Amino acid sequence: MNRRFYKISNTQRDELGNVSYLRENDITSMGYASIILKCGMRFKSSPILQIYSHLVFTSTHNAVQESLCIAWSINGFKWFSSATDSDMTILLARTPAGNLSTFIAPLRKHDPSALNEFGNPDPNGQCLNGVRIQRLKNKLGTQSLPTTELVLEEMRGWLIGEENRGIQEISVLLNLSRIHTTSQAVGYAGRGLAVARAFARVREVGAGIGGRMGLTDSSLHMKTLARMTTEYRRLILLHMFTVYILGLSEHPTENNADKGLTSALQALTPAPKDIAPLLRVLTLLTKAYACNSALILLFSCTESIGGVGYLLNEEQEYLNIARLYRDCGVLPISLKRPETGVQSIDALDKTIKQAFAFRGDAARFQSVVQRWDKMKTRIAKETQANLVGKARDLVWSVAEVLMAALLHVDANNSGGAAELEILQHYLEDKFSARERVGVTKREGLKKDVWIVYGEEHVKTTSNL
Repeated sequence: MNRRFYKISNTQRDELGNVSYLRENDITSMGYASIILKCGMRFKSSPILQIYSHLVFTSTHNAVQESLCIAWSINGFKWFSSATDSDMTILLARTPAGNLSTFIAPLRKHDPSALNEFGNPDPNGQCLNGVRIQRLKNKLGTQSLPTTELVLEEMRGWLIGEENRGIQEISVLLNLSRIHTTSQAVGYAGRGLAVARAFARVREVGAGIGGRMGLTDSSLHMKTLARMTTEYRRLILLHMFTVYILGLSEHPTENNADKGLTSALQALTPAPKDIAPLLRVLTLLTKAYACNSALILLFSCTESIGGVGYLLNEEQEYLNIARLYRDCGVLPISLKRPETGVQSIDALDKTIKQAFAFRGDAARFQSVVQRWDKMKTRIAKETQANLVGKARDLVWSVAEVLMAALLHVDANNSGGAAELEILQHYLEDKFSARERVGVTKREGLKKDVWIVYGEEHVKTTSNL
């Protein structure tokens, strides 16, 4: 389960059964489990009213609301379930029809026989809703988040959307989950890089016999930090572009180039008909690439500060990159693979070529566009069975092309020296662009310092 927080409105609370213990200002934590269970038989409305006295239904309910009165009995076993302390869960379960459906279920229910801490009857007491925690998991990271094995016995849940369309109904939640997970990964990487930059400001190393110099004067160390900064920059651009497309999908009326959009945003804004298919492929691509790359980047941050980075530093939490690395390790796991059709590829193709056309020299990116054209043709011609084994390589290649387009728009929009250098670094690393010659050590160090710190002269003080 992944944790979510939702504000419960009056209408939503009414549609979920007028649960009396959800007050007006309650914040309910919610998780989702991609869990395939066997559902029991459907219960009729009248027994539910008898079993749950705290559910109140009025005559104002329409047909849709009446369907929510019908509960299901959910039984099964979940081997790996996180966020066990959440209040509600959204899960996939297999109904007697044999297909997956999406359900929502509270993890706790009203218990009139419950006692408070003083041994007196508690009118608002609760008990687990058919959930039995069998075992706690001992994990590498995310120690503060309980992960357990769950046994579900007669858990009461309510159907979301249409029966037998579970994958389609839960896809919206999965999109949000992927974006949320990417936010975590990019945030971890950003914090690790901030520690590495601050460490380089104050750390001195040997410089020959009897000599000392700061890490910011080391061309090797600054070149390494510059590459790490370039990596972080492209990850944050990829993530924020996906968030932007999500915003357009949720507010389609605002997708209008005449409403004061900057030229850069116009270059990155797809046509309304391309937003939905583009979002389908972007959420998968961004989560897969960013989460794996952020984990590698965090290890590089750990390496850049030496033995200090390997320590847990629980007494100095602001230096604890090791904990960030452990917690980030779970994010690339269990990637959900949605179906992406021809429409998604076409939308991505339009976006990439539209971005490269922004204030740029087309010849400079010819090799990048040619690589994308080859991948697009390959995806269109080969069968899905043949592409499965190459899916990871294809996702990585497509992400690298898209990030080149985003870096191009970013550099040509701001025109800053650091952004232009980041773009050049990226093209040299990923697309075998011709490496610049005749650059002296001092000039290279100056450019790397500008990329890392955004300034020519580095202050020897830390912001930590």
